[in-house]
Amino acid sequence: MQWESVATSTDAIVAISSPPGFAARGIVRITGDDAFAIVRARLARGELIGNRSIQSLRVRVVVAHVAIELPTLALVMVGPQSFTGQDTVEFLVAGQPALLTALVDALCAGSIAQASAQSPAQASARRAIAGEFSARAYLNGRLAMDDAEAIALSISAESDAQLAAARTLRTGHVGIVAAAAAEELTGALALVEAGIDFSDQEDVVAITAAELCATLELLQKTLDALLDGTTPEESLQSLPVIALRGDTNAGKSSLFNALLGRVRVVASAHAGSTRDAIVEPLKLHRGREVLLMDLPGIEEAQHALAQQMQEVAYHALAAATLQLHCVPVRAQAHPVDSARMITVWTKADRADATGRAHAVALGGTVTSAITGEGIDDLREALTQYIDASGWIGGAREAPVLLARHRAAIAQAMTAMARARVTAQLCIDSGRRAAEPAELIATDLREALDALGVVAGHRTADDVLGALFARFCIGK
Repeated sequence: MQWESVATSTDAIVAISSPPGFAARGIVRITGDDAFAIVRARLARGELIGNRSIQSLRVRVVVAHVAIELPTLALVMVGPQSFTGQDTVEFLVAGQPALLTALVDALCAGSIAQASAQSPAQASARRAIAGEFSARAYLNGRLAMDDAEAIALSISAESDAQLAAARTLRTGHVGIVAAAAAEELTGALALVEAGIDFSDQEDVVAITAAELCATLELLQKTLDALLDGTTPEESLQSLPVIALRGDTNAGKSSLFNALLGRVRVVASAHAGSTRDAIVEPLKLHRGREVLLMDLPGIEEAQHALAQQMQEVAYHALAAATLQLHCVPVRAQAHPVDSARMITVWTKADRADATGRAHAVALGGTVTSAITGEGIDDLREALTQYIDASGWIGGAREAPVLLARHRAAIAQAMTAMARARVTAQLCIDSGRRAAEPAELIATDLREALDALGVVAGHRTADDVLGALFARFCIGK
């Protein structure tokens, strides 16, 4: 089924709109032209009033083959002023999955009650497909594409960096800058086209080649600054991975818990307690964020399971951004620092003065998961490594730049560069006018269309309006 036919239809759709699992409150949303009628047909108590309001209603539902009256708080929104542009009801009920599912089933099932014995069966809703509420909002003009992408980014976010990016995307900073650039480009295009329309008047030069070059140079600097001041979307798709490596019983799991600030894995004095790769997001200093990975200890495999554990560890280490080689202070080992590996001395609380002095002399961070010694210093060292490596890691609060926006801005800058080269040739040859105007106008129109992807499309009427506003024809 095509998205256009699904999302522009007026039939009612319903879905659970709150996260899965148990909660104090859950949300079920229904929208469509028949949404109010469908809800009214299933009311046990109360009367749905078709205006924007919050109403207390009871809906007939079936739970475990037993019909009950489910108390709900209904948020009623009338189209086209609702999120989807259609009549909408959001039910707030107890956040018990069985109750939420029962409410959806009731709204999708045939009529439970009829207004009278003579009335036909009431319509029913259908279950919404993924993203259909937002798709209807977009296709009904209630949601911009950037806002829809921000919702998708929020839903798929696996880190605070991605959530922050979704929030900045909703601010529309990129679109505002692009709109201002498009406005300036619209005026330049209007003047160039005015020169084409009034080329028979030799004393009229709508815009000189020098003026056009200066305008395009300023616009390109503006767009360059926009690209430099934003976070590329693809940089948010993955976080740097820091893997803990070392022999069995080297204190990796204890260090893992200490860095997280909570008990996530079982730390045991017996070797081999970690049998698989365990990954958790870790907040560092200055807002940096990474994925921390605890791995099985490195040892000679004695059986098939141990062999699989070692393969998991080696594959994970090969893919990690940075490896922390965990060595107990009393082990008297030598550090193995490299571009992708640094030594972390563990179990400092069990070391004697000689062992501690040995570790300090060799360098690296001395830590104790028991006393907390060196844990904050290690976080700072990891933060500095992430900064030096060029990873964003969730630190930047700059607006996110979607991949399609970056491609559109690049296309606009390329087209403007061509127009600027043409105008510069006029300057170099001593000509005052920007010629050939038709060729320049074509490049500017391409640039304007590309910026329209980011700022909102501009039509010929926009150019005509700019022409009349800035160039007084007939005088």
